Amino acid sequence: MNYQIGPWQFISNRCVITSNHLERELDPLLVKLLLHFIDKPQQIVSRQELIESVWQQSFVDDNAINRAISELRKQLAHPIEKAPLLKTHYRKGYSLTVIPERLTQANVLKEPVNILPDSPGISAKNEEIATATTSQPVQKKNSKNFLIYSLLVIICLCSLVWFGLFFINAPISEKIKQITVNKVASTWNIGSEVHPEMSSDKQYLAYTNVEPENDIMHAFVKRLSDQREVEITYPGFQVSILSWQLNQHAVLIQATNLKQQQCEMVLVDLSQFPIVGDATLIKKCDLRYTGYAQLDENSEYIYYTEYKNEQDGSGLYKFDLELQKESIVIPPPGVMYGVIMPRLSHSGSKIAYILSQKGQPFSVFSYDFSTRETKRLFKANKSIISFAFDWLADDKGVIVFEDSDLSTIVFDENNIIKRTLTVTPAISPYYIAVQSANSLFYSANKTQAFSLIKATNLFSDVPEYEALYKSDEDDYHIVEVINEKGPAHIFVSERSGSSQLWLSQNGLTKQLSNFTYEGKSTFAIGGLRVSSKQDRVLLRVNSDIAFFDVMSNKLYTIAEFKGRKILNYVWSKDNESIIYLERSGSESLFAQFNLLTRDTTILEDIKANKLISGADGTNYAITNNQLIKLSNKQSWELPKDARQAQLFAINGNYLYYSDTISRVARLNLEDKTVKDVHVDFKPIAFFISDNNQIFFTESKYKDMQIIQISWNN
Repeated sequence: MNYQIGPWQFISNRCVITSNHLERELDPLLVKLLLHFIDKPQQIVSRQELIESVWQQSFVDDNAINRAISELRKQLAHPIEKAPLLKTHYRKGYSLTVIPERLTQANVLKEPVNILPDSPGISAKNEEIATATTSQPVQKKNSKNFLIYSLLVIICLCSLVWFGLFFINAPISEKIKQITVNKVASTWNIGSEVHPEMSSDKQYLAYTNVEPENDIMHAFVKRLSDQREVEITYPGFQVSILSWQLNQHAVLIQATNLKQQQCEMVLVDLSQFPIVGDATLIKKCDLRYTGYAQLDENSEYIYYTEYKNEQDGSGLYKFDLELQKESIVIPPPGVMYGVIMPRLSHSGSKIAYILSQKGQPFSVFSYDFSTRETKRLFKANKSIISFAFDWLADDKGVIVFEDSDLSTIVFDENNIIKRTLTVTPAISPYYIAVQSANSLFYSANKTQAFSLIKATNLFSDVPEYEALYKSDEDDYHIVEVINEKGPAHIFVSERSGSSQLWLSQNGLTKQLSNFTYEGKSTFAIGGLRVSSKQDRVLLRVNSDIAFFDVMSNKLYTIAEFKGRKILNYVWSKDNESIIYLERSGSESLFAQFNLLTRDTTILEDIKANKLISGADGTNYAITNNQLIKLSNKQSWELPKDARQAQLFAINGNYLYYSDTISRVARLNLEDKTVKDVHVDFKPIAFFISDNNQIFFTESKYKDMQIIQISWNN
């Protein structure tokens, strides 16, 4: 919905407020907050009500609420409107001081409209208005025009003043320049070497090494002055690098035992390098939901990201090691993926982090611990996920990579100065570790390869695994279909150079599709969902939804879904409709789209997180704690571990789910028993056939090195 709020138009599906030439983007949390105030205009809303309705938690740190209210008030501030739109009532709460007006789509001004007479751009609608008013007395019309002219002059003058002030304090962005960098391999162990991290004094480089065949992780630390290297071990666990302790020669590792589902954050002393000192347990962790972490200089607090609820995204948390107490620094934003990759500045006075929304460009923010102020430092142009940013020395700014574009953002109290360089030869970093203003280490973006595995009798004592359609390129997302020749498998493969659909049948494999998308040969295909008749396959091409007709071998895009945030989808049982979940502003829409009539029907108000479909076409919704059959609303309580799962599938009386790390489980819907198994690969997707064979997409790390690049400023 769209609303007029004082001088602002709030366009909820774009998460922006606009006024004439002004446009401000709101973070997802601010959108949820604003929508709550819109529902209760000119009413005092208590902090407890905000905690329960907006954050939807039992407890939220007061500082988090203060920051959110302060940021929303700042965004709603207007150069013309002097009175605050968001008012604080001491010890009572907050209120929206104006009554919002709900707007239709036609009322939303996408561009400023020139309403002066004889304008060549006047719309037909405005012409009708002009014609309708000609019967009024001339004096009244002239008086009205005079008022319009006067108002326009005042608005223009105020806008000029505001724009002058804005551009004085606006970020300074230089033109993009091209530079040639020197590339040197910095690690030489066999396997995939990823995630470089530099100590605060730039003397040591830490990184993770993964054995390609079995995905076993190792952690290494190298002294750059003489290239001497040591391995960090922790008995009974695989280890990977998280970060260096701030301004100390100690490295924080994540120790995991997948079979026992154990995860620990451990600090290893390297002050006597090359002697590896004591290992100290800092905190237990959830290997499925805990991300990057860093320890402060005095070992008082550890900062980390974690999912409390998948749909709300990841928040940034602080853990007091003495009190053993967790508090929120940046609340979950209400969207996937949320806050990721927090990094403490060298002084420890700030923390920077990435805010990533699924299918949207990422941003880099900084948070000042003393002022509690949040600043956006960088916004990407492309819808990719990247962890490639790091602090410059002395807290002067950050370096961020987006593909081959290297952006240096230097800031002080008043200005943010941005310089962007396009790197040649082209690189695509996923992690970076800054050594100096013109030197850094990186590991490449595409670190993993995908392949297909068929598992038979997975939950027996003797499960069988078979590698399918082996190739040197990525194969993933397989489904079973039927064409005129009988049963077959359709899957996605990059073996021809780009993502295309392939078919395997009767021992032969052939390419089905050979298309470009929107004029590009590079795009992502995924999310395959087969219809109950096995003659159509729904899929996602980039962020758009399409379906492939098996009989005609044709791909059909769905224009009605273009540009919309479709989160999840399945076929209806009759194959004629698509049931889907859509993110609309801060809300989720549950609806059905008929491919024949092109009509949309809003379905029952089920707070679904995911949709799944059985082989017979029966559809189910998965909520935070239930599995619900859509046809008759029969429901089953989900086990605690299933509520935290990432992948789901259903066949007959069994619900299958996985943590996408190494565990696959099966819930018997009749007797409520659960069986689970550990697999020696990372399952990122699976499909269940009629005879309960499981087709996995497995993920393996590629053999790669950490590279150092340097350039001249």
